[in-house]
Amino acid sequence: MGLDSLTTLTVTQDGPVARVLIDHGEINLMDAAMMGDLWRLVKWLRAAGDHVRVVVLESANPEFFIAHVDLALLQASATDPEAAVGSFQDLVGAFRALDQVTIGVVAGRVAGGGMELLVNLDLRFAVAGRAVFNQVETGIGVIPAGSGPQHLHRLLGRGRALEVILGHDDLDAERAERYGLVNRALDAGDVAPFLDRLVARVASVPLADIAAVKATLAASDVAAGLAVERSEFARVLGRGAASAKMQRFLDAGGQTPDGERRLAELVADLHATEPA
Repeated sequence: MGLDSLTTLTVTQDGPVARVLIDHGEINLMDAAMMGDLWRLVKWLRAAGDHVRVVVLESANPEFFIAHVDLALLQASATDPEAAVGSFQDLVGAFRALDQVTIGVVAGRVAGGGMELLVNLDLRFAVAGRAVFNQVETGIGVIPAGSGPQHLHRLLGRGRALEVILGHDDLDAERAERYGLVNRALDAGDVAPFLDRLVARVASVPLADIAAVKATLAASDVAAGLAVERSEFARVLGRGAASAKMQRFLDAGGQTPDGERRLAELVADLHATEPA
């Protein structure tokens, strides 16, 4: 499936990395057109397999990542609110269920349903001094129901989730980092070099191994998670590529004092010199 029909997103691919630029009007309103494009993107990523391992979502608009869901859609949902909410939960949940690692980079405002898409991504980064987060729904007479409360509870804890949802106030990048909403708040000049390094390292991992790691984190409790870890480890080892890579690690100086002092770089070099 191609992406030629997209009107609110622009997708470019560089090797195993897909970059998605959100570009829709003055505020990147999450309307029916954007939701349709997001579904098309999900279906394309599902079909891409190992050709795409990392997906980075950013905005073309420095002021807005995604404003929120179009209020016309919320008003129209009054005829069958549970079905409408369920459809939106399915959309944002589809991003969480992808095998690929999804990364959101927020350099402007994000609110409401945009926040709920964001918390379903795997990793989130904010530009310090510019990013602003707001779970706005209770301020306009409804409550967030696109899985935001569930994920905010897990990310922030119950008290801070209640503060964010019921307070419907702006959070800056620094507070979002302290609360656990984003992985890091980065100065504008540090975003590109940090992401380039992180994305390159994640993209060096086969998609099947990425999916295995994500499966271990999706378990319902520790006991279930341990069982998933055992089965996924056996599956990864059974594919046969690990032994050769571990031997190359040893040959390059792994398990020696000098090699272990530069462990992160040594492992990155293994990918850079990996046989075709």
